Amino acid sequence: MHDLGGASGYGPVPHDPDEPPFHADWERRVFGLLGAVTASTARRPGEFRYVLERLDASDYFDNGYYGRWLAGFEVLLGEYGLIGPDEVSSAVARRANVTPEEAAGASPVQRAAPVAARDPAAMPPDRPTPEPRHRTVRRELADPPRFSIGERVVAPASVQPGHTRLPDYVAGKQGTITKLHPAEVLPDSTAHDMGERPQHVYCVGYDAQTLWGNEADPNATVHVDLYECYLTAAEGG
Repeated sequence: MHDLGGASGYGPVPHDPDEPPFHADWERRVFGLLGAVTASTARRPGEFRYVLERLDASDYFDNGYYGRWLAGFEVLLGEYGLIGPDEVSSAVARRANVTPEEAAGASPVQRAAPVAARDPAAMPPDRPTPEPRHRTVRRELADPPRFSIGERVVAPASVQPGHTRLPDYVAGKQGTITKLHPAEVLPDSTAHDMGERPQHVYCVGYDAQTLWGNEADPNATVHVDLYECYLTAAEGG
């Protein structure tokens, strides 16, 4: 549900150029809670994004952007043992003046999917890198990038369950390397607590019609940043 590119049935994306950053005070408070929650949870790159991906569809869609954050906070606090499994439901029961039975299941913790198991043998190897001087996802790799600007590449669909930064709509489609980024830790690995496994990162350009078909703008290009372990050389590229 976090990867809806090319999916139909969701209607247009509403856009208001004058939209305020917060629609209600509770959204402002949720934004302020981010640092407090992640100080004790979700310290690994990709972990917070992955918890949002594991939410039940109702928790992901029904309460807006900051409602999704709040649901993710509750799941993280529950999984890290900072709140009990029934603590949120009990608080809802007290505020709503209902019985605990009526409030059962009120917490996203009880609806979220568990962390998926990944096969380490199917992951790229981990490799040591110099310790960065400050907190950053960037790493210095000894080996050079495998691909160069202008090369044609393809990213096969991910076969591992769980977190990935490969959008489904580009999987299997040919694109062109347009820029080389600094190397970074691999969130597919760090989100699952499987080590950093750092990778070179590329900006890959895709013709819009390659992604969306002939009805797409023939002059548009979609650029996606992808990790080296996702990519193979395209046939004839």
